[in-house]
Amino acid sequence: MNYLGHLALSGENEDVLFGNFIADAVKGNSYHKFNNSIQKGILLHRFIDHFTDNHPVYLKGKRRMYADLPKVSGILLDILYDHILLKKWKDYFVKEPSEFIDSCYEILDAKIDLMPEKISYMFYYMKKDNWLLNYQFEWGLYKSISGIEKRITPSIDLEVFKTILNENKAAYFSEFDEFFKDILNESASYLKRL
Repeated sequence: MNYLGHLALSGENEDVLFGNFIADAVKGNSYHKFNNSIQKGILLHRFIDHFTDNHPVYLKGKRRMYADLPKVSGILLDILYDHILLKKWKDYFVKEPSEFIDSCYEILDAKIDLMPEKISYMFYYMKKDNWLLNYQFEWGLYKSISGIEKRITPSIDLEVFKTILNENKAAYFSEFDEFFKDILNESASYLKRL
């Protein structure tokens, strides 16, 4: 899951949502410097990543890209899943996606002083260009991938990704439902256990 998926799986606690959002920049045990609820969010993020990376449906979708885009297939599928989540949002959530996203921006803004510098820099552009809501559009999906391509090696062949997506769109959308139902339940259970 990418940013939107992580936020959507955070539950109702604002500190958990914040911790889940910043988790990629918090390495090892350094999460102990945050309060208990933010720690839970960081641990939830790690749980979501582990669960996703080992889910058979996710692995199936990743393999579909692997031959042509082996080193970036996971990154691309994470972003694609955020796109699909927005397309299917009403199947899973009552609140409108724009309302949910605006509330996330407000929560994160209020805690910006606690954000690792790398995340606060990225968050500025995320909010300014409304990445999360724009994931719903194919142009937003492709723009996000183009932005990531500038920051990673190897480069991503966007045209190859578009071809794979166009040839397998129905399969990705169908598989997402099976995956997201599982991760929704497992994330909620994990949060209760923390």
